[in-house]
Amino acid sequence: MDFLKKNWLKIVAVIVVGFLVFNIIKAKTAKPDSQTTLTPKDVVVTPKIADISEKLTLAGSISANDVATLHFPTAGKMVWVGVKVGDRVKKWQAIASLDKQQLKKNLQAQFNNYRTSLSQFQDTQDQYQQTRDKYLVTDTIKRILERTNYSLDNSVINYEIADMAIADSTLTTPIAGVVISIDKPLAGVNVSPTDTFVIINPESIYFQSDIDQEEVSQVKIGDSATITLDSFPSQVLESKITYISFVPVAGQSSTVYQARFNLPIISNQDLSYRLGMSGDVTTTLKQAANALTIPLDALYTDDTSASSYVLIKDTLTELSRRPVKTGIENDTDVQILEGLSPNESIVIKKK
Repeated sequence: MDFLKKNWLKIVAVIVVGFLVFNIIKAKTAKPDSQTTLTPKDVVVTPKIADISEKLTLAGSISANDVATLHFPTAGKMVWVGVKVGDRVKKWQAIASLDKQQLKKNLQAQFNNYRTSLSQFQDTQDQYQQTRDKYLVTDTIKRILERTNYSLDNSVINYEIADMAIADSTLTTPIAGVVISIDKPLAGVNVSPTDTFVIINPESIYFQSDIDQEEVSQVKIGDSATITLDSFPSQVLESKITYISFVPVAGQSSTVYQARFNLPIISNQDLSYRLGMSGDVTTTLKQAANALTIPLDALYTDDTSASSYVLIKDTLTELSRRPVKTGIENDTDVQILEGLSPNESIVIKKK
């Protein structure tokens, strides 16, 4: 204890000297910072003045606007089918028909019911004619007269429905197109209103895709786009956005909105473009002309502040960080808004 008290100054001096020697040795043996020195593997580039754009590429497929799902309004025996799957049909063409004999019999029965109701109505009117003339109609008589009037009205309605059933016994298509499905394609079988014929107009096709909620606000109806179908990889179709849904697509794991793009084809009579064909559509989100750009590899992000910077070549071997403000960015280049001039040398570090 006495030794420490007498020699404490010497002990402190030895510790300080040792610390200084350690730091000098560490500084001499430490490797230089890779972002402050230029190595033979590094690439030196200069900013360029060029047009730059940010594009959005989406996967999608072909669908159609004009799709008619047809069925008979009543059940019955189908006695005639005039089309088969794959046939082309014209607008308002008849494609199938029910047995009209039963429907005509029903119409006759409804007409007889009408005549019966009419006769009952007239008899009731005659029965209470004197009472009405003397203004002695009671509430009971009034209800009797109303019931006979309702019964007559219903018989008229039932007759009209039976007459409409005859008119509806022949099924016609409201659109021109191609028959793609028939639930019951053979005549002589009974059909119900759930049995359908489906017709699609191949001239009404369009390309549809889903856009994520983070990107849907960056596009609008009328924006230009290009479409490449997997079935025609060498063909690029110029297109435009024609529709963007207001509500998200149901059943998706994320919030996406449907977008439609027109297919600028002269004709699809040969059915070259078919429903369900997949492909990609690309539209431009942002673009700038004569912008100052650098390769995307030359842009770095500070881990602490998340700010962007580039490495400037100051001397033959020394580099320095330069904060920059960026703009449009794509897969290869990025626009520099502030912090660089065209004649400066920037470095891309290579490992």
